[in-house]
Amino acid sequence: MNLVVQKYGGTSLGDAGKISRAARRIAAEHRSVVAVVSAMGGTTDSILSLARDLTDTPNARELDLLLSTGEQASAAALALALNELGVPARSFNGRDGGITTDGMHGCARIVNVDPVAVRECVEAGVVPVVTGFQGIAANSGELTTLCRGGSDTTAVALAAALQAEVCEIYTDVEGVFTADPRHVDEARKMDYLSYGDMAELAVSGAEVLAHPSVEYASAHRVPVHVRSSASDTCGTWVTSAHLDAPFESERFTAVGVAHQTGQLRCRLDDVDPDALTTIAAALADPTLSVDVLDYPTGDTPAEPCSLRLIAHADHRDQVDEVLAELRAASAFTGSHWSGPVGTVSLVGRGFRAHHPRVRPLVLDTLKKNSVAVRDMTVHARRISVTCAEPDVLNAVMHLHHTFLTRKAPSQPLATTRASE
Repeated sequence: MNLVVQKYGGTSLGDAGKISRAARRIAAEHRSVVAVVSAMGGTTDSILSLARDLTDTPNARELDLLLSTGEQASAAALALALNELGVPARSFNGRDGGITTDGMHGCARIVNVDPVAVRECVEAGVVPVVTGFQGIAANSGELTTLCRGGSDTTAVALAAALQAEVCEIYTDVEGVFTADPRHVDEARKMDYLSYGDMAELAVSGAEVLAHPSVEYASAHRVPVHVRSSASDTCGTWVTSAHLDAPFESERFTAVGVAHQTGQLRCRLDDVDPDALTTIAAALADPTLSVDVLDYPTGDTPAEPCSLRLIAHADHRDQVDEVLAELRAASAFTGSHWSGPVGTVSLVGRGFRAHHPRVRPLVLDTLKKNSVAVRDMTVHARRISVTCAEPDVLNAVMHLHHTFLTRKAPSQPLATTRASE
């Protein structure tokens, strides 16, 4: 089928004029189109604010139903705009779209996509406008919302199920940049990215594509094209055609710098070595948004140790509830929060080759520019540091200048961590 899936984010549907512009783009497309929409810009945050004004502990089912109204309004509005242009269109909710989830309210994962009604609509010459960010629980039939940014995942999942030529993600930037162009003047748009590179940027804080959508695209080999909704310029292609450098390459190649803010740091003291697996399982809940900085590697330690965590500030109360249960079970003796902090990640390839110069260069760059590093962790594809939140953008700018504006070093990276 000569088909394209086009996803329009909230900034691309911020008002009547932008909705009409999206409709005109769809009307001008020479291929069949399936549109996927997010809530209009700011709607989701407004709905969450309303819920917080009503209760400190919103019922998960009711909150999902409340949140879903944002995407439903966008879908109906875009369908209205298309019909006004003489393009037959029909809005679909998650149930109509054939999106089935695992049933977890607030952060569901897609388990199956069977878009029979969407396909029939396309074959009849009608543009389906599908609500992103939602689906129907496989067991209960309840409406569930996906993790934040889930409209990207909805679009990629439909593109895979419909065997679309491409999944186009329309947003307010021209593509994926080497850093956030709003803060780094030297940032440049990348024409191509591999799924692996994009996944690392997404998990490190780049907001252009949601991380689950990249994982889904990689698993199903869906070409993704990130584009600006305000222009016709080519954006960034995320595909498997742009192959990674060999994973064990002797050359370090920087790809981008991403960052996250609004985080808090937590240290767990006197962690029982036998409880490490239990702690890992408890903190793996995707709704918590917790990163553990320093799980012991190799053999299980014989003596109590400490663990450092990073959590989003909005999730502290939820994390504290989990930690209270773990502490009551004697998994550790105490916890200490500090912050606000942020995380800055240098994403690249060749980190596993273990040459010693990249890590010191990161630390030296930040030290020279008055950024105090609190933690450093090294992964296969990225090196991340935490610092005080006011220092985050300074760290991003100078790491980008060192590794992506000037010629990057070609030495691999030593797998070590900064001290506590």
